[in-house]
Amino acid sequence: MMVQTKTHVTPIAFNQQWKATLAKDYIGKKLTELRTPSLVISRTVLQRNSERLREITTKFGLRVRIHVKTHKTTEGAQIQLKGVTSDAIVVSTLPEAHSMVDSDLVKEGLLKEVLVGFPITADKLEDVFELSKRIHKLQIFVDNLNTLEDIEAYLKTKPDGKKHQHHIHVFLKADCGYGRAGALIDNATTIELAKRLQDSPYLTFEGIYTHAGHSYSSESPQDALEYLKNECNFARQFRDFLQKNGVRICCISIGATPTVKAITVFMDQQEQMRDILKDIDEVHAGAFGFLDRQQVATGLGSLKDVSISVAVRIASVYPDQRKILVDGGALAFSKDTAPQGGFGYVVDMNDRDCLGNPKVIASVTKVAQEHGLLQDVDEAVFKRLDFQIGSVLRVIPNHCCLTAACHPFYLIVEDDDTVVDVWVPVRGW
Repeated sequence: MMVQTKTHVTPIAFNQQWKATLAKDYIGKKLTELRTPSLVISRTVLQRNSERLREITTKFGLRVRIHVKTHKTTEGAQIQLKGVTSDAIVVSTLPEAHSMVDSDLVKEGLLKEVLVGFPITADKLEDVFELSKRIHKLQIFVDNLNTLEDIEAYLKTKPDGKKHQHHIHVFLKADCGYGRAGALIDNATTIELAKRLQDSPYLTFEGIYTHAGHSYSSESPQDALEYLKNECNFARQFRDFLQKNGVRICCISIGATPTVKAITVFMDQQEQMRDILKDIDEVHAGAFGFLDRQQVATGLGSLKDVSISVAVRIASVYPDQRKILVDGGALAFSKDTAPQGGFGYVVDMNDRDCLGNPKVIASVTKVAQEHGLLQDVDEAVFKRLDFQIGSVLRVIPNHCCLTAACHPFYLIVEDDDTVVDVWVPVRGW
């Protein structure tokens, strides 16, 4: 019998209790009244981004599966599900899965499908099996024969392990060129794996899932469109490869934030887009609701579309060196890089252009654990803004997911800097 490890999930009741305490202390206050660094989410922008995704369903009939890995909260998931009008999510960890499955989202019928977006290892099967009993459809990735054999061996020991007695469904993860994970096309082992999945008495085979993570290197909307074309072409070729070998594919799920963003950017070219998306059933995008500085670099969005920022305070000012020290460092932003260089844009949320984009006034150029430096700040900006020690600045980070992971809770705002809610994410593995 294989060893089973345990997922330690913070009880929902504990998170709700802490949220109640935080809400009492924070709601109604301005960001300038609160401790920094703090992770700030614009609920208004998150809702707008989610509704933008809905148009993919409206215009092209594709289902959108939202990803909750960035925020790991039921509140964020609810906004995304309602905005997109979907009932399916991807999670990145089992604690996220537990949190979502045990939430009111399932009880209210808003959430029916949860896909665990990381290949399962044998030690986690007890968790997966128990989760499958509490949701209409619990989905996992398999891209390796050994993993399939482990899963079947485990389910064989269960009196209710047959597939008609539970709800474990499987996507075959396919490597579409990113090289991070997934089965390969034109490979005999892939054929054997797909046939075994199709014929398994223990698992329900859903279809194939691709993720064009390499599309993050896009430098323009046209670049991202080419990645989208390539991903869709690959997915169809992978399906044809399997079907020629006797494996029926019911669902093709594709996506990454840049490729899905390309669909929305070129949405008005409907005939071309319908051709690109032919036979695709579902799209998924990890960072679409939040975006970040890296996504802005692709040209597929602008600063007004970014719903996440970090509030930091000025700790010291060095005018002669045109340098400012802030109280947010690597543990507030992460050390992820972006094409623009540095670790984030300092923006003035009260000074926006005619399109609604906040003005960039400086960049976080260097970080240590708790220190952030704004170096080579423009002399005119120094004179105009009169930076004062203790003033609060807002920073658009490079990578929304890793930045959010640095913070124990999030301050939610709408159209100004007044806190309207506090979200507590689930943590751990």
